[in-house]
Amino acid sequence: MTTFGLDLGSNDLREPVTISALEFDVLWEHLRLETMPLVLKVPSPGKTHAERAELERRAWAELDRRGLGRPVSLDPMLEDLLHLLNRPQHEVDGRLWLGHSVRVLAAAKGQSAVLAVLAHDQLTLRPASAEGLPREALSVLPPLPAGPGHSVTLPSADLDAAAATAKTPDELHQALVSRGIRDEDARTLADMFRDADHRGQFGAASRDKWGKRVRQDRVVSFFDTPRGRYLQLRRATPGQQPWSTVSPVDARRLTQHLTDLTTPS
Repeated sequence: MTTFGLDLGSNDLREPVTISALEFDVLWEHLRLETMPLVLKVPSPGKTHAERAELERRAWAELDRRGLGRPVSLDPMLEDLLHLLNRPQHEVDGRLWLGHSVRVLAAAKGQSAVLAVLAHDQLTLRPASAEGLPREALSVLPPLPAGPGHSVTLPSADLDAAAATAKTPDELHQALVSRGIRDEDARTLADMFRDADHRGQFGAASRDKWGKRVRQDRVVSFFDTPRGRYLQLRRATPGQQPWSTVSPVDARRLTQHLTDLTTPS
C-alpha cells in the first residue's frame, strides 16, 4: 500500500478514476485484498483458467492504455483508493435507483477516505473526507428540495400491507384508512408517495475494537417525486412493533439523519 506518499483526504483535488467492473475484479485479485464490499460486488468472469487469463490480459492492456499502470507498476492513487475499500474502519453505503442502479460506498481508514460509485458496470473512485462520510455518500444524489406535506408516523405493518395492495395513490389512501389510519394522515401519505420515482437507502457500519465489522440495524431511506424529496425511517423497540415515519426532507436534514446513523449511541 502506498498511502505514505498521498494525501487522500478532503484536500486531494485530483480527478476521479473510473475503471470497468472487470478491471475492478482483476485489480482486487491482483492486490490480494480480502472480501470485496458487498455493495460493490461485481461478477468474477472466466469459467476456465484460459478464459480468465485472457480476460486479465485484456483488463491490464486497457488499464495500461489509459495510463493506470501494469501488474508491476499500478497507478499509486488507484492502488491506495482500492486498499481503502478493503476492511475500512468506517463506512456508509447506498443502494439507489436513479433511473438506473447505483451502488455507493464511502469508506475511511484513519484520516484517508474514498468514495466509490458503481453504475453501468463502471466503478468511479475519488479521494474523500474521512470526517464527512455521510455527506460524501449523499453527494451522488441530484439536488432536490423537500417536498410538500408533513411528517406522518404509523405502524410499519399497516404501511407495508397498504403499499402491497395499492396500485395508485387513491388506492393507497383507501387501504390505509381501512387499516385504521386517520383520513388526514392517509391522504397526506398518499400525496407524498404520488409519482415517486428515484429512491434508495443508506446504511452504515464500523469496526469494533476487535476488528469485527458491525452494521447498524436500521437504514435511512428516501424517495423523490417531481415535487421534492422525502425521508422514510423505520424504528423498532425490542418487544414492540416497528413504526415508520415518512416526512419531507432537505439536504441538510438528510445529512443529519445519516450522520446520526454513523454516530455511536
